[in-house]
Amino acid sequence: MSGPFRRFPFHDYLETAEQVAPLPRPLIEEAAPETAPDDAELLACQPSALFLLDKAGMLVRLGGNWQGVTGLLPEHVLGRPLHQFLKLPASHPRGLYAESGVCEEASIGRGGLSRRVRVVWQRRGERTAGTLELPGQAAREAYERSERLRRAEEALEQTIACLGTTLDAVQGQHVIRMVAYATRLGEVYGLDEHELRSVRWGAALHDVGKARVPSDILGKRGPLSAEEFDVVVQHPVWGAEILERLEFLPDAARQAVLHHHERWDGQGYPAGLNQERIPVSARIVMIADVFDALTSDRSYKHAWTPAAAGEFLIRESGRAFDPALVRLFLEQVLDLGYLYGDDPAEQPG
Repeated sequence: MSGPFRRFPFHDYLETAEQVAPLPRPLIEEAAPETAPDDAELLACQPSALFLLDKAGMLVRLGGNWQGVTGLLPEHVLGRPLHQFLKLPASHPRGLYAESGVCEEASIGRGGLSRRVRVVWQRRGERTAGTLELPGQAAREAYERSERLRRAEEALEQTIACLGTTLDAVQGQHVIRMVAYATRLGEVYGLDEHELRSVRWGAALHDVGKARVPSDILGKRGPLSAEEFDVVVQHPVWGAEILERLEFLPDAARQAVLHHHERWDGQGYPAGLNQERIPVSARIVMIADVFDALTSDRSYKHAWTPAAAGEFLIRESGRAFDPALVRLFLEQVLDLGYLYGDDPAEQPG
């Protein structure tokens, strides 16, 4: 081990033959030196938190100012993996499994409460020893601001999800599933985190305008009359109007709500946009919406199998749907790429 865990027996480096007799003590009386503190006292006085891990990453020893630095009681963490409490950023993908390292932006805590710490560690054999320190005042304030922002963003996510699932229980489950589909499709398409948030929020809120549609029309089991259909097709516009008051909502999320019934061939509503004119967030949400609607029981139909729904998406590629996005969805999100067959000529371009 290194640092305070190691002693240095310097006299062992001298061969016995090279050792010399000590000089005679002067004939004066000296005060007896104070007893040096032992290792336990030295470690206990450390301002940093000290830890020792076994080869499995379990905390086997703690020392120094552990509770003061981490806010965690030793008896609550000993014998448990340190990674349950200590989180390192993506810039340290191997974490404490690296031979040694220093991380200035780690966080430690439990139950949703955490604090920023600086961690230094080194592995020796099957053990890893390290220290945790609190950052300076400026760094701590910056971390606390980022934590407040993170918690606010989480609250927004929860609020958006709640708004999107309030129409009824069936609609709520539909929203949860299609948010997952749309988010995964956005990921494989290569959207960044801000764009993914717009897709996620747009998917969650895509039918919020149906709150203005009379319940007898929404729950009707038979086909809609022309007048009833004219009411239903207004829900994207009504949804966008409702969301105009949410200034924090990204424009791409509102566009997903407004245009998720547009068609690739320009025959959709409300604006009749076609192809690349349709915002990508709306194209993604539309595919997720239609697939989940097809594979779910509704008042007017039984659920289709995923394969049958996938075949429908392929047939409508280039007409209703963006063909490139359909391919990504079936091949990389649903693992249904076999539906295209082996002949490239049969695949939508």
